Order: sequence, then C-alpha cells, then structure tokens
Amino acid sequence: MLPPTRRDRDELLRAAVAAPSMHNTQPWRFRFDGCVIEVHRDRARELPAEDPDRRMLHVSLGAAVFNLRVEAAHLAYGSEVRSVLDRARPDLVAEVELVGAGAETEELYRLAPYLQVRRTNRQPYQDRRVPDEVRRLLDLSSRLEGAELQWIGDRARLKWLYLATNDADLEDDRNAARSEERRLWVGGDRTVDGIPSTALGPRATSPDSPAREMAATPADSGRPMATFEEEPQLAILATRRDGPAEWLRAGQAMQRVLLEATANGLSTSLLNQAIEHDTLRWLVHDPLGSWTRPQSVIRFGYGPPVPPTPRRPISDVLLG
Repeated sequence: MLPPTRRDRDELLRAAVAAPSMHNTQPWRFRFDGCVIEVHRDRARELPAEDPDRRMLHVSLGAAVFNLRVEAAHLAYGSEVRSVLDRARPDLVAEVELVGAGAETEELYRLAPYLQVRRTNRQPYQDRRVPDEVRRLLDLSSRLEGAELQWIGDRARLKWLYLATNDADLEDDRNAARSEERRLWVGGDRTVDGIPSTALGPRATSPDSPAREMAATPADSGRPMATFEEEPQLAILATRRDGPAEWLRAGQAMQRVLLEATANGLSTSLLNQAIEHDTLRWLVHDPLGSWTRPQSVIRFGYGPPVPPTPRRPISDVLLG
C-alpha cells in the first residue's frame, strides 16, 4: 500500500478539521507516518474546567477520526482505527491506518460530499417529523460504530432531560472557572476557532426549549428571542461502557449519525450540558435499557441554512 501523496494528506487534514468539537476548540493535531495517521490531543485547546475528565475531548477526537475514515474512502483507501494508550507518548490518542479498500469503503465514500456541508444549526426548526425510515437509518448508523440512538419519544422523559439540562446551565453560571473558560471560546468575531456570535442562534422564549444558551458576554446575552419547535426530536447517543476508548468510539458514532443526517437533508445541534456534568449525567440515561452510558444528546429537524464556523488552517494542525 502506497502512502498518501502530499495532496491526499492535505485533503485528509481538511476533512479532519471539519469535525465538530466542544466550543469549536478543535483540540487535535496529526502526524503522518507512512500509511498511518496519528491523532494527537492538543492540550493548549482543552477545557479543564468544563471538561475535567476529557470526555468531550475524546468525543471530538473520535469525530475527527471518523472524518479521516470518510476522506480515506473518498481517496480509495480502507482504514483501520486503533485507540492508543502510550505512557511514552501521552498525547497520542489514536492511529488511523490506511489499508486496501474493503466492504465498508463504499458506504463511507457516500458520506464524503457532506464533510464540509455539515453544520451545527442552533436556529429554530420546523415542526415537521423526521420520517421513520430516516430514523431507522440513523439508528443503523450509530450501531455500525458500536453505539445506539435512544429516541426520546415521550413527554415525561423529555421533561426529565430539560430538568437535567437546566440544572447544568445553572451550575455553569455559578462556576466562575467554567464561565471564564467559555468567554475565551464563545462570542465575538472569530476567524479560525471558537463559536462566533453569529453562530449562537436566537435566545429561546421558553426555558423548556431544545436550544442551548451559549452566550458568554452581555452583548450576546441580549440577542433576539425566538420560539423553537414545540415537539423537538431528540435522541441520546449511548454506549455500553465508559472510558476514553468508548468516548473515542462514541465520537465516531456521533459523527456518522451527523453526516448521515446531513445527507438526508436534516439539521442537527447538540444539547450536551447534562452530559458534561458528572453529577447530572446519570439523569440522562435509560435505566431500563442495556446502553446505559450517555455520550451525546442530538437534536434533529429541518432548519434554515447556516454558515460554517471557522476552522484552523491545516498547517496549524500538522505535526512534523
């Protein structure tokens, strides 16, 4: 197997940096070693106050790994992923090895056109149900990556999720370190990373809303208000176990679901507030289900077009 050319390496990196990450911190760096792409954490872009156990860091890295797999398929490669725990190289999280095209290559190739199209859409969505066949396709997408989508189909569970989410928001507001960290990454005009004010969406008129309030400054707190959908379509992405390897797996599953949703004309956003708090995460899980480790809460629907958020140049994420 020939290693990727310089042009192919650039395309792989452009795909990787298009992945979602908490506050769009883009906490990754990459090194090429022949046919192996090393995925490293970027400690300068981690969130020690808001993500103390680095759960969301690994989910973000997993999303970047999945984008690498999709772009590899677009370049006619197969790929194999290895989670890495190396005390001598503590920043190395995963390796993606480029191999010969296999049975999965065609399915991943189909998602390549949506790598640069996927957006986090924080706008109100239409009151229009996602078709059952699309829901089943999204369910299958998560299972292919070793996870499960748990659709929130009753108002009682939705209310429970809102209670946990509102508690998380209050905890964030009371925590000075979390607030300070958010101000570093959210709001204002941004060119390479973070969430610009223009991507925050409107404020919700109701506290029980499928909108995450990300404002970190007084100016952003005064944004216009809007009414969001009355019957939000939310699903919890869950895994059987917990830990860095499972978080990396969850990130790949999440990104596969997000890209599949984009391919089917859906808008998506994340409501991970309760997931990000150890004391509240257990409130989100399904106590009667076998998939009891919630890793992400995804909102689906039909929203208006939104612009992309900024991305780091590939020269900034490439390790020599």
